[in-house]
Order: sequence, then C-alpha cells, then structure tokens
Amino acid sequence: MQNNSFLKLLFIVSIVAFFASCDKDFNQIGSDIIGADHFGLIQDVSKTVIAYNEATGSVETSNLAINSLGYYNNPFFGKTRASVVSQVILDTINQTIGANPTVTKVELSLPYFSRLKSTDAVTGDNTYELDSVHGYVIVNNKKVFNKIKLSVYESNYYLRDYDAALGFQDAQKYYSGATSDFDIVKNPDRLNDDTNSSQNDEFLYSADEIKTYKSVDGAQVVDKRSPPGMRLKLRNQFFQDKLFGSNASGKFLNNNLFKEYFRGLYFKVDNSSSSSEQGSMALLNFRLGRIIVTYNVTLTSSTGVVSTKEIKFGISLSGNSVNLLENDYKSQYTSGVASNSNTITGAYNLYPKGGDGSMTIIKLFGNQDVRGYSASGLPTTGANGVSDELDDLRNPSDGKKILVNEANLIFYVDKTKMTGTSEPNRIYLYDLNNHRPIIDYFIDNSVASNVKNNKYVHGGIIEKETLSTIVDKRGIKYKIRLTNHLRNLISKDSTNVRLGLVVTESIAITTNSKLKNVTSGTNPINRIPTSSALSPLGTVLFGNNIPTSDPNYANRLKLEIYYTKPN
Repeated sequence: MQNNSFLKLLFIVSIVAFFASCDKDFNQIGSDIIGADHFGLIQDVSKTVIAYNEATGSVETSNLAINSLGYYNNPFFGKTRASVVSQVILDTINQTIGANPTVTKVELSLPYFSRLKSTDAVTGDNTYELDSVHGYVIVNNKKVFNKIKLSVYESNYYLRDYDAALGFQDAQKYYSGATSDFDIVKNPDRLNDDTNSSQNDEFLYSADEIKTYKSVDGAQVVDKRSPPGMRLKLRNQFFQDKLFGSNASGKFLNNNLFKEYFRGLYFKVDNSSSSSEQGSMALLNFRLGRIIVTYNVTLTSSTGVVSTKEIKFGISLSGNSVNLLENDYKSQYTSGVASNSNTITGAYNLYPKGGDGSMTIIKLFGNQDVRGYSASGLPTTGANGVSDELDDLRNPSDGKKILVNEANLIFYVDKTKMTGTSEPNRIYLYDLNNHRPIIDYFIDNSVASNVKNNKYVHGGIIEKETLSTIVDKRGIKYKIRLTNHLRNLISKDSTNVRLGLVVTESIAITTNSKLKNVTSGTNPINRIPTSSALSPLGTVLFGNNIPTSDPNYANRLKLEIYYTKPN
C-alpha cells in the first residue's frame, strides 16, 4: 500500500513537472540541453566558420505585418526616422449620410503591443507594459519613453495593388527609401493640429490604460477601459470637406472609388525639440488602426419638429501600406560593415541590422578544398567541390562514422560597441541559397509563454546577464542550434549552402522581401527575410577573424559540435 501510494505520488509529481517545463522560456530550457558534463560526448570547436557582412540598402516595405513608427538615435548605428503611409478603407460602403451633416469629432485609434501586468482590486485600474517600443529612460524603475514629433497628413500618393510595369500580374512593391516620392505629393496641412502638444510636437508612447467616462447621477464614472494605444484628434474641418463636401458625391459606393478619392494618411515622424537627440520607435500593426468620424444630422418629424442625431462614420487603415525609413548612419557602422566584408578571411565584427541595414553571410567548414575521397573512402588529390573539413567528417580516418548529438553556432555580443543600445531579442539563421529556414527551424515545435520565444530549442534568442536592475541587463550571446542541418551535411551529403544571419522581430515570419538593388559580388543577393525588414534594431557580434593574441579571441564565432563514435 505504501509503495503504491509513493508510486502514485511520484507519477503525479512527474506529470506536473513535465507540463510546467513546457511553458518555461528559452533560457531555462534549450540553452544547455546536454549539460555541463556532456555525458562523455566528444566536443569539437575546431572547425572553421567564415562569416562576413553585406549591406542590403533599400528594401521592400509594402504591406508589412507590422511597421516601425518613430525616431530613434542608436548610440552605435545612428539615427533612423520611420514613417508610414497607409490607405484608408470604408467600414461600411454606400453609407447613408443624412441631412446637413456636421462633423463634431474625429478620433484616430491605433493599439500598441502590450502586456497586462496587474489589476487593482479596488479601483479596477489595469497596469500594462509596452512591448516593441525602443528609446526610453528609467524613472523609479519604470520605462518612460522619449518624445517624438508626429505629423499626420493626407497622402495624395495612390498605393496600387498591382504593378502596371509588369502587366498588372505582380503585386506592386514599394521600398523603404522612397520618402521623397511621398513628401512631394502630400497635403501640407497637418491633420493632428490640436493645441495640446502631446498630440503632435511632443507625442509620447505611453503604457497607460485608456479610460473613457460617462455621467451617472451627476458623477463621472469609467465607461470603458482599453489597453494602451495611440489616440489622436484629427481636424474636423478637413473631414467635413473630404467626406461631406461637393467632391465626395458618389465616392462611397465601393472602396475602389473611395481609395482613389481619399488616398490615405501619411504618418511622418521627426525628432521632438524637447528630446532632439533621443526619441523612441514602436512597432505597430497599422491594419488595426481606425478613424471614427462623429457627426450630427438634421431630422425633421412628420409634424415639422427639427432635431439632431449623432452618427458614426468608420474608416480603417487596413489598406495597402509602406514603411519609409530615413537613416543617418554613423561612420563607425558603415565603415565597420565595409571593412568586415572579406569573403575569404571573414570578419572581426558582424553587424546584422534590420530595415535597410546589413546582414551576415556564413560559410561552414571554410574554403579549403585540395583533396577528396573516392567511393571506397580513400583520399584523393585535387578539389572536389566540398571543403576538406566537411570531407574529413564524412570520411573519418579510423572508418568510424560520427554521430552528431548536438551542434550550435555561438555568437558573442561585442558589449563595448553595444553599450547603451537597445538589443534585438532574436537573430535568425536561414538557408541563403534557397531563401528558406534550415531544417532545425521546421522540426522545432517548442512553445514559450511569450510567443517571441517560440522555437526556443532552435534558439537564436539573446542570453543576458542576470543582474537585478532592468538597465543593467546586457546581452552576452546568441546560440542557434543546427544539429539536424549538420547531420544532413555529414550523413546525407547535403549541399553545404551559404547561411544568412539577420535580426528578427518575429520568428514566425519566414517570407522574404525584395531588395531595391541587388548586392554586388559573385553571389548577389536580391532579397532578405521580411522579419529583418520590419525590425528597427541591430547588434554587433564577434566574428571568426580574431587573432589568438586578441583579448576577444575567446568570444570569436564558434561552431560547437558534440558527437559520439561507435565502439
């Protein structure tokens, strides 16, 4: 009886422990799967990895899942202004307007990415934390974001669905560097012209809950609570003329007519005079943005009594969009990319940078190819198209095939260069030859409590110092597991493709975005992962080309392989 009870208790505890472990984040599971003693496995960190940089330039940013909006001065990379142009779409087509419409209020709303932290049991007030907003100071252990200058204009640039130059067969592409094309045709009158400067010249991303009120028995009480988001008052007279003026006749029959008539809004950002060298930048889903136009109409009863009625006119920002990026990069970044682009020796530093920035190209096992192996496993002289290091792994001298138990690429952060900067949460490794994830990405179904950390076994998530205060937690390294990719190279003679490394905002996005200009060189690149195009951040990592005498030699890029051999 006692044994049965004990076994039942042990079984219950095991089940609880298993399910609890499934919800842990990457740094608790997947960071050191093998363990410190490695169970007697052979560790090999001697294999060659060549990694170098490639500037990408202007990239396709039309219809991204999320857009950057803000002004951010990165201490290492420099300044970036991120603006957005978005088409507007009618909530209801052919809406009946009514007699003598008079606009009384126009409000634009756009939710932020946020997490609910707590709820006050007495007041019911909710406390939120913003996600994906960069550029802040710490006040009383709380993030306070720097101000920016935000101007909303009518856009007179028509965002087409399809490319006329390609016979309307392909989707129209718009690029990050096209700011001047939109500037010259915008309506110069700012729509968010409220006298409250927090609506424009000193706009501030805030984690505060949004509350609206109503009057009950003469007292103001909370009517509705909403998570943090942008709330802008737009100019009534513009919408009075645009929606109810003489030119609006017949424009509400369908959205094709409406989009041609009202071509969209241009959210243009600059630095605020109150924080001219700082600023902040947020990632936003503009498709969730809405404009509610409140207006009154005249009603006349059958007895001739005249009254007014309030009506809502809904417009969404769910049409085509383009993210416009203006960069004033620092020379330490641009010269760093240029001087660390040697395809033969590799780089001292790696500079993966999102947006129209740069990426890293990686070649496993180096370039040396002076010998090969015959079908019977005997060494031969002369190049065979396979690097010698990989050939040797496929054909071990003792004839015992190795079994790869785990393989990782480990990238250490250059803390000196990244001092005081926002660091990307994740980097993404992919098959550059075929522009797709590697096999380890596909077979990893691990799920974390924060969706940004899904596929944490495959990894690429930043590992930080474990210090107490939020401002002191700096990145140490990123580790990416490519065990199955390496197994296929060694055991299945798969092609040793070039690998690409970029920063990513969402590991779930695996599509690609076209570069405006194809990169130069013998293996030009014409597109990058979309997840990098939408990220405003960058990082500086140590590469492979670090002299043994250099104090950072231990932090060089490593291919770490654990393997066993049959007895």
